[in-house]
Amino acid sequence: MSRFRIPPRIAPSPAAEEPGQQNAAARLRSSREAQSRLLAERRGDTAEEGEERERLDPSPTTDSAEAAGNPEKREGEADRSLSDRPKGLAAAKGKKVKLVLLYRLPLKLEPDLADIAARDGVTMEYVLGALAREGRERLRKLAGEADVRPLAEEALGFEQLTEGVKVIGNPMTVYVRPEALEAMHRAAGDPWCSLPRATVVGGYFTAIVARLIKARRAG
Repeated sequence: MSRFRIPPRIAPSPAAEEPGQQNAAARLRSSREAQSRLLAERRGDTAEEGEERERLDPSPTTDSAEAAGNPEKREGEADRSLSDRPKGLAAAKGKKVKLVLLYRLPLKLEPDLADIAARDGVTMEYVLGALAREGRERLRKLAGEADVRPLAEEALGFEQLTEGVKVIGNPMTVYVRPEALEAMHRAAGDPWCSLPRATVVGGYFTAIVARLIKARRAG
């Protein structure tokens, strides 16, 4: 028989016999019981939250496993995610290009401008300002090849014209769609868009204003 025996019970600490220490031990036990209850309540809340999440989304991992084993499903989800993207991303692709160019007009159009100003009872500066605003608006609305093609011949003539042209006012800001700008470069025989954009667009702006003058003069 071993001489080391386990005592049948652990004897109370002598300090527990003192009244002050008994109170401290009781407070310790009560605090431990309160902590145990709080921990049990928290565990119960966590379990309830987990059950609620499982009820709302029963098998999140099953969908991922199915998607991993089903390439067609992955592709469908990718297409759907692309279609659900904000439309602002698609709109940014068609954002207009901002350019600064000179307001140039052939001198041969000055007599027509003078007739328009005299007939309407306004100054030449007023007519030129109105034509610039309307020309910029029409330039902004050019949407692509179909709109650019009818102006191409006139625009290329004005683009290459260096003499007999009058520069009016200060450089001005215009906006043009990227599709229309590419069509302008292609019409100029510049598919790589290596020519200065302001020069190419300036020819089309002059062509637009020239047509506006002819329309006003005829009217």
